[in-house]
Amino acid sequence: MPGVRGVAGEEAAQGTVEYALTVFAVLALIAGMAALWRVAERGRFVDAAVEAASHGLEGDGYVDIALY
Repeated sequence: MPGVRGVAGEEAAQGTVEYALTVFAVLALIAGMAALWRVAERGRFVDAAVEAASHGLEGDGYVDIALY
């Protein structure tokens, strides 16, 4: 079957697959950075930092001093 061997024996297809994987990886990186940008733009990181801060546990600040 010379037709099948010609297609399976081609090395140009490997370059196409590598190019497709590279493009997919770059697009995934861009999408991930866009998602992080949206989260930061909406202030979710700031909200998480304020909630995690020790002074957020108690209004008087005693816990903050004790944790220091």
